[in-house]
Amino acid sequence: MKILNRLLIILLIFSLVSCGDKATSTRPAETSDTLLGQTSDWSNFQYKIDTDGHVEKIMKDLCSDTYLGRVVGTKENEKTQEYIKDYFKNLNISPFDDNYYISNKDGIISLNESTNNVAAVIKGTDSSKAVYITAHLDHVNDVDNNPLSGAIDNASGIAVLLETAHKVKELTYKSPLDMDVVFVAFNAEELGLLGSQNFFNKYYNNYSESYNINIDCVAQKNCNTLSMGNDDPNSENLYNAMKETFDKENVIYDNSLYATKNGVRYGTSDHIVIRKYGAPSLVLGDSTIMDVVHTNKDNLDNIDYSDLEKLSDTLTKFLITNNGNTFNK
Repeated sequence: MKILNRLLIILLIFSLVSCGDKATSTRPAETSDTLLGQTSDWSNFQYKIDTDGHVEKIMKDLCSDTYLGRVVGTKENEKTQEYIKDYFKNLNISPFDDNYYISNKDGIISLNESTNNVAAVIKGTDSSKAVYITAHLDHVNDVDNNPLSGAIDNASGIAVLLETAHKVKELTYKSPLDMDVVFVAFNAEELGLLGSQNFFNKYYNNYSESYNINIDCVAQKNCNTLSMGNDDPNSENLYNAMKETFDKENVIYDNSLYATKNGVRYGTSDHIVIRKYGAPSLVLGDSTIMDVVHTNKDNLDNIDYSDLEKLSDTLTKFLITNNGNTFNK
């Protein structure tokens, strides 16, 4: 989550434009025998894929010493990029562009050549439309420059993104969806949403219609309530559809705005970037994170793994059952 003390950086940028080893994650066992509903009619979709334990492994990997901190410009950040790339590759999900790494070096705000976004795509039958599933991979150090775990912010978002990619890939390999599903792990979110701004500045016009679901700070233990308040009129249909899915799947949410406390907004995330282009977006984030993020309280002891699994399941069901809908007004 990006704290708003860098909000001026974001506004300035908007004015300029309209876990040391290679990751050991491997593709989970083939699950074709568990697939239900391999059909072009997804209206009554149901599925069961055994992915228990995968998100916990991802979380423990990303919060280990190999990837600890994930601060932009560090080897831990670079190794995190590699981990995510390898996960996509092991799932046989194609790179979004010619390479899984999307450089930020030549973006509207130039970053060093090692600070990449990581992106992959599951192609649909109609590649004029897309949904972007996103989460940021970077984190920050504490005030004394010591690395923080960043379990909630935002290893949790990356874990949900990767497992959702796995499930969508397995469920649609015989019957593609009617739109592309693009998975992007943004870098440099903590520096002012820089990775997402560079990405959408370059690629937004690849699709005639698109929307964004961003995951940032979820599965905090003893919270299990997502902030689902919306202050963007263009995103109203998207939020309503997600709430309908949450109601069916018994996911708890409230109508608070993301990253607020006592009615005051303290932060934001990458979902706001695509709104500049008029596209709908929402952020999935817990409602009580402001006393935890960017502190040493944000660690694996504060993670509810069952919530991570449930959110990935629910997001997968949302994507399948809303196949082809871009929620544009």
